[in-house]
Amino acid sequence: MNLPARIQGVFFEPRATLQSVAQKPVWLDALVVTLIALTLHTILIMPYASREALAHFQSEGQAAPDLSQMPKWLLVIPVVLGLISLTALVLVASGVLFLVGRLFSPRGDFHKILSVYLHARLVDSLLGTAVRLGVVFMKKTALVATGPAMFFPGLAPRSFLYLALGPFDFFHLWTFGILSYGLAAVLGLEMKKALLVSFLSWLLLAAVSVGLGGLGLALARR
Repeated sequence: MNLPARIQGVFFEPRATLQSVAQKPVWLDALVVTLIALTLHTILIMPYASREALAHFQSEGQAAPDLSQMPKWLLVIPVVLGLISLTALVLVASGVLFLVGRLFSPRGDFHKILSVYLHARLVDSLLGTAVRLGVVFMKKTALVATGPAMFFPGLAPRSFLYLALGPFDFFHLWTFGILSYGLAAVLGLEMKKALLVSFLSWLLLAAVSVGLGGLGLALARR
């Protein structure tokens, strides 16, 4: 199954597609697509993010840097850091899925779990990114949410509650929902147990993300 067919299948035939990926794991092209989507997202929101960063500096009474005087190559830093962070996240998430899966089944190779995770994640990387960019352009702000936080327009993006609602992003839940098809095939589990593995892993990753984010907020306020 070629890449376009796999991308289409993730949205319209996730069970068959992820079962096929589990049998013949391929992950590099899916990772490249994921990283390209992130790069485009970072570049397109940069004007809004820069403006909001300056406003934050001013609200805190700090001297805002003059972006017009910055070397152009510095603009590449957010893109590079984003690519490194996302690659690390993919590996960590796959590792968590692998370890949680081991609690339920002796089967399952890491590269197979990496493969099904990256393909399930295309839901968030492609459709999720497109929707968020649409909201960014519509609202003229880089601080957008596609989860419960969107129903609380007065919620401060740098609040702990906003941070805690982040893992409940609709596209994240969709990703981990269909991921269970791939995990069932890789681990040789029935669907109920595969769903349990998927969402236990999501819960662990969410707890770590919120915990680290909360720590960052606390340190920033000192």
